Formats: sequence, structure tokens, C-alpha cells
Amino acid sequence: MISNINEMAEFLRAHDNYAVITHYRPDGDAFGSALAMVRILKSMGKNAFPVCDDEVTPKYRFLDGWEKFTNEEKGLPYVPETALGVDVSNEERMGKSTALFNACKYRAVIDHHESNIGFAPVTLLDSKAVAAGQIIVKLANVLGIKIDKPLAEQLYTAIATDSGNFSFKDTNAESFSLTAQLLEAGVDVETLTRRLFRERSYAQTRLLALALNQIQLSSDGRVAGIMITDEMFKESGAARPDSHPIVNYLNEIRGVCVGFTAEQLPDHVKISFRAGNGTDVAALAERFDGGGHIAAAGGRIPGGILEKEFSNIMRVSEEYLREMDAAKRA
Repeated sequence: MISNINEMAEFLRAHDNYAVITHYRPDGDAFGSALAMVRILKSMGKNAFPVCDDEVTPKYRFLDGWEKFTNEEKGLPYVPETALGVDVSNEERMGKSTALFNACKYRAVIDHHESNIGFAPVTLLDSKAVAAGQIIVKLANVLGIKIDKPLAEQLYTAIATDSGNFSFKDTNAESFSLTAQLLEAGVDVETLTRRLFRERSYAQTRLLALALNQIQLSSDGRVAGIMITDEMFKESGAARPDSHPIVNYLNEIRGVCVGFTAEQLPDHVKISFRAGNGTDVAALAERFDGGGHIAAAGGRIPGGILEKEFSNIMRVSEEYLREMDAAKRA
């Protein structure tokens, strides 16, 4: 059920012993928003801990409380009574932690994805927000929570990363006005920008070089894709999460409307999409069991083989752009 911000505030006040759960394959909004909600709940005198199926990526380990992330396999500090999903558009996005979410007596979700249909009994949804972190700043204000520097850094990370450092199409005036509160709380923009966008390890740099050397373009130059192979990881010494930012280079190519990377995982091919020239890649990602935002989205092909599926992703992306062209002419 879709609820308003005051109803969410009342829900948070009324319950305790929280598990704050975010999605698998987490990004900065997932990590930052989940940690921010844990900090907010604790400042309200509640018990809360963050949950994610996956490990915290090293670049986000400056965030206060990152080491507290856990899941049922690692062990929980207590049996939670209340589940709060953060930055999750549906139950499946929580992965294995979906079971923990559903086992809780009370359940709520804070999200900003347009595809969210209000699957939780209480769902605070703002599809115009560039990040879940943007919603949480407003929620903190309604709750009367003082935003200190650690909380501000968590929320800035959430908003900055999901907005492409305030460059994606869905970044709006409110994104900047709410972020101004975070700067007033002590966020060092220069330091966080370097940590989040301009710093990488030597292994990551080698992986980037190998990947960019393998860019493939469609015949009309409007789709650019890269197969990120196991051999690239072996040669570079990089870890799996190190491949996440690579897709951001593809929509910077002049004329490219869809950029994507495809990567072989044990049971599926993972796809990351980025938009150029105003394309809606969220709608494209839906064709691959995925979704996301207009400018940044992801999908998956269960049981897929990378070499075979790469050409299919390229073909479907080209078809999608032609359909968009026809719709504009109609």
C-alpha cells in the first residue's frame, strides 16, 4: 500500500527491533540509504541493523557503520520484529533476504522506483526522487532528526551516486535543495567526490583499460557494448565489483544512445545499461527481467551464456531504439 511521509513516520515511531534490508548487487544509494535509516532509527531509541546479501564494496567502507551489514547466513544480532526495505522496487530485489523481510511481523519499504506497486503494507514511494536517500532526508526532517556529519555523508553518498554525481536526467531542484542540508551538516564535497567518482585501484584501472579496448558499436553507432570476461578479471587482478563503473564510459561516446556491459555470473548474464541522448534505458531493461531509472538500469538473462547473449542484447537494444524513433514520428 502506498503511504505518505507522515504515515511512514508514524510507522517508524510505533515499532522496534528493525532489520533494514537493501537490494543485492548494491550501489551507493543502497548502502548509504540503509545505513542512514539505521542511524535515524537508533537516534529514535530503536534497535536496528543493516542487511544485504552482498559484501560492502571497498569504496563505500568509509561510511559510518558499514561493518555492521549482515544477513541470515552471517548471523543476525537478534530476531527482528520489523523489516524496513530500502531502495527495493519489489521483493525479489532483496534476494535471499526476502525471506527475512517476509518473516517479520511488521513490514515497510522506502523506495523511488516507478515500477514499485506498493508490495509492502506500508510503502513510502516517490518516483520523482533521484535516490532513496533524497526521500530519507525529507523523512529525517519530518521526524525531527538532527542530521550530523556521519548521517549527512551516508545520505550524500546515496544521492550523489544514484544521480550520476548530479548529472542524470531525473536530478531535480529538490535534489540540490535537500543536498544543501547535507553540506551544512559538514559534508566535504571534494573528498567524497574523489572517493565516489575519481579514485580507483591499480587493478581497477587495468580492468578498465582491458574493457574499453573491447568496445563494440552497432552499425549505426547508437549502441555501445562491452563483454566483461573472466579473463579480464584474471589478467587485471580486479574483483567483480570493480566492473560496476565501466558502463558509465559508454554513454559518453558521441552519438551513443544506449551503452551496456554484459558479464557472466554463475547462473545468469548480468547487464548494466546507461542512457545517452535522453534514452529511457529503464524500459529497455524491462525486456531483460530488470528495470531501474531512465538514465541507469540493469537486467539479467537467467542461464545465459555471455558470448551468445551479447549479440542478442545488442540486437534488442537496436530494435528498441528503432521503436522509439517510430513512436516519435507517429
